[in-house]
Amino acid sequence: MKTTLFLAAALTAASVGANAASAPSATVVTVDPSAIVGEASPDLWGIFFEDIDLSLDGGVYAEMVRNRSFEDGNGRRGELTLEYWNPVGGAECFLSDKPDAHPNDRHCMTVRGRSGAGVANEGYFGMGVKKGAAYNLSFALKGDGVKAVDVALEAYCKPPLATARIEGVHGDGEWHTFTATLVANDDEAQARLVLRFAPDRKGGRQGMEAQLDHVSLFPADAVAGLFRRDLVEKLAALKPSFVRFPGGCWVEGDTMKDAYRWKTTIGDKWNRRTQWNIWKYWSTNGVGFHEYLLLAEALGAKPLYCINCGMSHKETVPMDKMDEFVQDALDCIEYANGPVNSTWGSKRAAAGHPEPFGLEYLEIGNENGGGAYEERYALIAKAVREKYPGVKLVFDNWKSTKRVDDPKDLRDDHFYDSPDRFMGALAHEYDAPKGDFGIFVGEYAVTTYTHRYGSLRGAIGEAAFMLGLERNQSQVKLAAYAPLFANAQHTAWTPNMVYPTTTGSFVSPSWNVQKLFSENRGAEVLKVSVETGTYETDTNFAWGKGVNRNVIENVQASAMRDASGDIILKLVNCTEEAQLVEIRGVAGSGTRTEFTGPDRLAHNSPAEPETLKEEVAPFTLEGADTLPPLSLVIYRLR
Repeated sequence: MKTTLFLAAALTAASVGANAASAPSATVVTVDPSAIVGEASPDLWGIFFEDIDLSLDGGVYAEMVRNRSFEDGNGRRGELTLEYWNPVGGAECFLSDKPDAHPNDRHCMTVRGRSGAGVANEGYFGMGVKKGAAYNLSFALKGDGVKAVDVALEAYCKPPLATARIEGVHGDGEWHTFTATLVANDDEAQARLVLRFAPDRKGGRQGMEAQLDHVSLFPADAVAGLFRRDLVEKLAALKPSFVRFPGGCWVEGDTMKDAYRWKTTIGDKWNRRTQWNIWKYWSTNGVGFHEYLLLAEALGAKPLYCINCGMSHKETVPMDKMDEFVQDALDCIEYANGPVNSTWGSKRAAAGHPEPFGLEYLEIGNENGGGAYEERYALIAKAVREKYPGVKLVFDNWKSTKRVDDPKDLRDDHFYDSPDRFMGALAHEYDAPKGDFGIFVGEYAVTTYTHRYGSLRGAIGEAAFMLGLERNQSQVKLAAYAPLFANAQHTAWTPNMVYPTTTGSFVSPSWNVQKLFSENRGAEVLKVSVETGTYETDTNFAWGKGVNRNVIENVQASAMRDASGDIILKLVNCTEEAQLVEIRGVAGSGTRTEFTGPDRLAHNSPAEPETLKEEVAPFTLEGADTLPPLSLVIYRLR
């Protein structure tokens, strides 16, 4: 059968034969350049950063040493260990206390032995080093019987990749910090850092003893001295308008003890709370509130901070104990935006950033809902509106949350489902208004009927959904795929968008779709209609029991005009057959961008990191074109 779809209005889907595409006939797409549906949202496409799957430590945070301050532990039991460290040269190693240190930095490692005794750290599944690249090492040492430290980057069955000797080690019983720069002489994916201690005369006779702490190794080219350059470049290619951080379930934690509290993540990195992460590892908080703001700034994106609202997965703070959470919200805005003579603005300035960051969005809670959430949201929101009326607030849409109290606020909607669901009902989720508020689609991704590393059909399903967001920008103001990063060796949640490895990264097909939508934005949303066939599928519910019947249009579209006057027409072929398309209302020269692949499960992988790529070519549109199976095609017409 055929349906006529006016994409600025709601779809009424009709039933067709199950699991069969309609008879092959030309789809007709009509664009009316004179009919402006509304203005486009300038902040529509952004990114969502959650500390999940070693996305920070072991991911974009460039620190290469794991358990660098000996505050790591054995899971949730909180037993500190020397995990990720190994003795070399017959050394004896054990965990020691630092009784006079900061409460969050009370442990170090003691190393005993003879000449050549030391320790090695393999980082996050190996340290990837590149020939000619420099790596900055620092560590704190309190030595007895030690005159020098020999440091090296080593790999099995290879000569040392880089070496340095640090002389002048003090034996005065005090802590001293030492630094060195190591330049790799070869590429290696599985290097390790080794520190060997050279004894003085006393240590040579009696054996030496050294206490080691704060061991850190960063690539010299790290962005802002903090972030892996190659991964920041992957983010920059997405041209995000905003960065939502730091989560996600990481904001809530299972209990309030595990909840993310931003004030514990600023200041001296060695004095920050190390924290058991709900995604099954310890977080250093080396990337804290300040560093997230720096990352957003480096990307030219607006920060969108998601703050704990006094609720975790299993606990809720009583209303009479909520004052500190209200104050946290006020203080985080002052830290980000306040003058240098304010209490928290001065702390930002002391951290090296006297200029305000310009925090524009604040989300209160993550996936919290019900009456308890509504009370706490209203309490925090009232205080923020009174002191900072220019900050835009975001409320959660979770567990039947009722309408929250100000139409200027944005509602955060989350979607995780199958490609069929995204191509079907979710592609029209916002054709009808939801209320007198804006929509922030804070998390969405195809998570079922796809591959561990994503898939072509999953990405095309997301593209169909994103067309619906573009068509309805009168209500949808912000959107972000989730999750962003996952270390390829630690994927508790799948799929993700970017997969760091020790030597680089690879992306899921969703990254290409996100990039293409962000690169091809408009200033005005134009009226577009599609006459196309449909097909039906049945899929299991993504969450819970039951079956969805999905009615999917073969071809879906959005159309916009950018500030220069170019017409941007996006078409998605949701079928696994080529689709002939007749395009009316627009024609002329420009470019045609095509993203597709060999089959529905096509994806990138560590072995084949560039299986899927988009192709861009000059193109003259003269009335018709053929869309490849499962494809996103973008025409940009001058």
